[in-house]
Amino acid sequence: MQVDTTPAAARREPGFPFRRILLACHVVLAVYWLAYMSFVLALCLWAALSADPGAPVSAWAVAGMFNALGTGALSFAVIGTGAALAVTGGLVRHRWVAAKTAAAALAVAGGLVFLRPALTALAGGTGTGADHAVLGTGTALGTGLLGFAAVVSYLRPWGRIGRAAARRKIADGRFAVRVRRVVPVAAKVHAIELTGLKGRLLPPFEPGAHLEVELPSGLVRHYSLCSYAGDRLSYRIAVLREDAGRGGSRETHRLREGDTVRISPPRNKFPLALHSGYLFIAGGIGITPIMPMILQVARAGIPWRLVYTGRARSTMAFADQLATTWPGNVVLYPTSKFGRPDFVAELAGLPATTGVYACGPAPLTDALADTARRVAPQLELHTEQFTPPADAPAPFDLLAKRTGAAVVVGADRSALAALAEAGVPVRSGCEIGVCGACRLRVVEGRPDNPEQVPGETAPDGAPLFYPCVGRARGRLVVDA
Repeated sequence: MQVDTTPAAARREPGFPFRRILLACHVVLAVYWLAYMSFVLALCLWAALSADPGAPVSAWAVAGMFNALGTGALSFAVIGTGAALAVTGGLVRHRWVAAKTAAAALAVAGGLVFLRPALTALAGGTGTGADHAVLGTGTALGTGLLGFAAVVSYLRPWGRIGRAAARRKIADGRFAVRVRRVVPVAAKVHAIELTGLKGRLLPPFEPGAHLEVELPSGLVRHYSLCSYAGDRLSYRIAVLREDAGRGGSRETHRLREGDTVRISPPRNKFPLALHSGYLFIAGGIGITPIMPMILQVARAGIPWRLVYTGRARSTMAFADQLATTWPGNVVLYPTSKFGRPDFVAELAGLPATTGVYACGPAPLTDALADTARRVAPQLELHTEQFTPPADAPAPFDLLAKRTGAAVVVGADRSALAALAEAGVPVRSGCEIGVCGACRLRVVEGRPDNPEQVPGETAPDGAPLFYPCVGRARGRLVVDA
């Protein structure tokens, strides 16, 4: 059971339940406002179309009653709560917020200038046909504006406002780039080329590096660079659309030439070391960090071989390019046609100085590691996964020292999710232990991070905890 020991002062901060309550109030008031406008529109239609001569009198009496109850003040409450949410949540940079705010403001202005005087006159029995026309037309337009605002709030389309916001230097080091080209390279896979604004050179990177991509909606996703590491004029990423995913890949597939996104400087947790020869093994979209490795090794004239597997050749990004450019080095294994690669045959007999680099789903890298231990323990194996290994974690107590929130992290959820549920703001990105965006300094206790998380420490030597994938044995206190 989760125990909430957050001090009362912290509860009033925008990051804790206060903001959730504010959001709930905003949604309820907005729905009520839209329903009220729709109701008045229905009354106008009834008054105009009904054969009953008393229908207009009844309609205006009902509308006037609701207006007298202060229903019109709803508009100011909705805009006020929306403005508070935008400011506390940092959403004022996005175009969808500006669009919904403009729509709501137009609805309020029209209500004050045109609708309220017409409704007051009609409810008081002094209205004319012109007042009826103004009320009907204005209510229809207002309902449309509020419906537009509701749809925009749900979909959150478009990107940030203005170039200045995109170029502003902030603590996370992200900077703006432009989409130069989007090319389909396999079924459900798009290669996206990114260039610096005004032709600026991009930061250098080494094969195996990845970067954060901040999408127009604000989502942050991590993608491996799959272009030649010596090219600082452009970066290339390849993104597999996951229809059942969390939405990042679908939004990335909606990027088009000329769009602007923000990215982080490249980071590398899958570096390429120098060997006398290389065996590269890729599974599915795991080809992306392997591509720049191949490009660099091939330019250096070092012997190499690629074993590339996927469900079908049509789903394997860059398969045709690789097989055509280096037909003697590349072996493609579409599993629907040839089955899985024979790792025993691939590893047996390789010189001890060969470097083996593999990226793909956990079953592939796990099977390769097991085969290497049995068949070729002399080889140096380097792997990267896009998903962390599954386990059966035990619950543990987690205390966020600065905010005072205490939670019990159950076996069925991450510490990151538990902290978020308790209202503790923690930056996050990949949520698989790759990027390090969510890592927290440990004040007390011993973190139990997975093997793929590097053993880094804070500047003062304190251990770091990755709440997206990390666990703990016993009580853990973090600086959050």
